[in-house]
Amino acid sequence: MILISSMGGCGSTSFISWFSSRLNCNCALNSEGIKKAGPGSNPRGFKHRIEPPKNDDIYLKKENSFNRTDLNYGEIKKALFIYDDPMNIVPSLFNRKIATGHAIAVSGNRPAHNNNIEKFLEFQKDSFELYQQWNNWSNPKITRNYKRLLIKFSSFWENLDLIFKFLELDEEHLKRFPPKRERKSSFNKLTTEQQNSFLNIYKELSDAIKNHPDFIII
Repeated sequence: MILISSMGGCGSTSFISWFSSRLNCNCALNSEGIKKAGPGSNPRGFKHRIEPPKNDDIYLKKENSFNRTDLNYGEIKKALFIYDDPMNIVPSLFNRKIATGHAIAVSGNRPAHNNNIEKFLEFQKDSFELYQQWNNWSNPKITRNYKRLLIKFSSFWENLDLIFKFLELDEEHLKRFPPKRERKSSFNKLTTEQQNSFLNIYKELSDAIKNHPDFIII
């Protein structure tokens, strides 16, 4: 199985849906580990795992998930992890009213702020555990028995040829890949005070991601 995971707000649902018609991938709905179709707020699913899953993960087994024909199981052969600046990710989660579910999917805990951005900024806490998730996926000392490719969302389309090569997907599919669309920033819609509050929480992580290679295989 090819694992596609992300920090959220990086198009992973669309990417998994597209690649799954050409490769064996994890579920685009993040449904592994639950007995019936449910919300994406599922920390047992693979779409937003806080760390690269091991191949003995019990939710790779079909009997631990509900019976769906579009779920693929078995050993993880390779992983693709899509990341982005938290200044792009987190405001978008609140804007789309999915902040609560995403925090649960990554951390396993329901945040006290729910989908209220003012409460989130008041608490000044990384309730999405993006720092830990980033450190786990980007740390070359955290090894698995499969290779993982880390790709920055903003450079995804510019590196399609390298991504396809890593995934061992025929280049004939390149021309069918969805075109890049202009991304509207929810961060820019915030007040100056709100932007500064976000920086207090995520500036260190934002700087680390900006300084990280757009494309790297671990």
